[in-house]
Amino acid sequence: MSTHTHAEIISRDSEAILAPAFVEFVKWVLKSAGEQNIRRIYFLARDGYPMYRAAQILSRGREPEIECRYLRCSRYALRIPSFHLLGKEAAEQICLGGIDVTLEKVLKRAALTDEEAGEIAGLLGRQKEMDRILSYGEVQMLKRELLDMEKFWEYVNIHAGEAYDAAAGYLKAEGLMDAVRWAVADSGWTGSMQMTLRILLESAGYRGRLTGYYFGLYHIPEGEKKENYHAYYFEPFGKIKRKVHFSNSLFECMFSEPEQMTLGYKETSGGYEPVREPGEVKNKEALEIIADAVEKEAQKEALELPDRLHLWQMLDPDVIQRKMADLMSRPDKEQAQAFGNLWFNDDVRGEGQKIAVPLTEEEIRNSHVLPRGASMTGIRKEPVKESAWMEGSIVLGGKRIRWHLWQNRMYKYILYIKKQIMEKRKK
Repeated sequence: MSTHTHAEIISRDSEAILAPAFVEFVKWVLKSAGEQNIRRIYFLARDGYPMYRAAQILSRGREPEIECRYLRCSRYALRIPSFHLLGKEAAEQICLGGIDVTLEKVLKRAALTDEEAGEIAGLLGRQKEMDRILSYGEVQMLKRELLDMEKFWEYVNIHAGEAYDAAAGYLKAEGLMDAVRWAVADSGWTGSMQMTLRILLESAGYRGRLTGYYFGLYHIPEGEKKENYHAYYFEPFGKIKRKVHFSNSLFECMFSEPEQMTLGYKETSGGYEPVREPGEVKNKEALEIIADAVEKEAQKEALELPDRLHLWQMLDPDVIQRKMADLMSRPDKEQAQAFGNLWFNDDVRGEGQKIAVPLTEEEIRNSHVLPRGASMTGIRKEPVKESAWMEGSIVLGGKRIRWHLWQNRMYKYILYIKKQIMEKRKK
């Protein structure tokens, strides 16, 4: 039995594994921005918080000079006002798949009140199914039903209209309309935040180019220009092995701000300010440990770097990221317990759950390639019990670990190969 506390394990691995990998990524962001004549970077809350802290240290006294700012936002805070512009196209963002998706979660994504959500559930004939977990196929069926429901869109438009002016005002006040070349930096995954920002800013008169720098991108939104999206560790095409041995959910748990998310914006006598979700962040201690380790690593690295950004030498990501890949895809029992205990919410609203949710042996078996494939195609009606960090859940399960981890890797290989094939067919 381990004699180390969870905090001690997180501190140890932050210093040895996480901070060096993360600082190398932030170096890439700054160097890439400098080479593209970008003079300001907005690090997007909340994943951008440790990036921002590291970038402030690494960018100090460099040529060219790059201003680093922190933009308080969230998918929810930006999407709701964007629905004012998208109309029914917003259904694509409201009815996304995910972990343990329910009707209640879907309706919360549209900012409906409890009373409004209850009314819509009644019109759908699902008053008693608000908390039932939906399969991916059922979520797509729900999308079709909601597209034809005018009452639902009436509520969406009301809340989106109410949120729009304050959101646009906040973005203007933060300088996103300034005549300076700027970019955003974030963890990444689907590029939806950049697309939403572009939609909001262009509606307010912005005509500049919006560039984004990301740790990884599985997907770029349809219709967006690929040259405006830059990824460090993996892009939509290629690097499948990196994706298989990576957990974006665990990444978000480890690298985030130890404060609650931004729900929206409000106008004040002094301008505009973000409105945060009330309460304390459940991962506050771990996030502070990791952010402090990142800052110390950045301070150490800053002493060795040349003043001119273009002279910075970058390590091959495979070299620096290998240890992090092992932590994510093959954790030992101590790591699975410490990091698996972190709280995670993959939805724009909701309470979430432990990232390595406890699973029974049967639930783990049901996540294997064949049962999961049957569920995705509709052959199997019951939804698969999901874990945001399946590798952690498997190790904590304690039985046939190597076999279950192999099955999980095979599923991920098939998933990413299939996505790549589908993307090629679109071209």
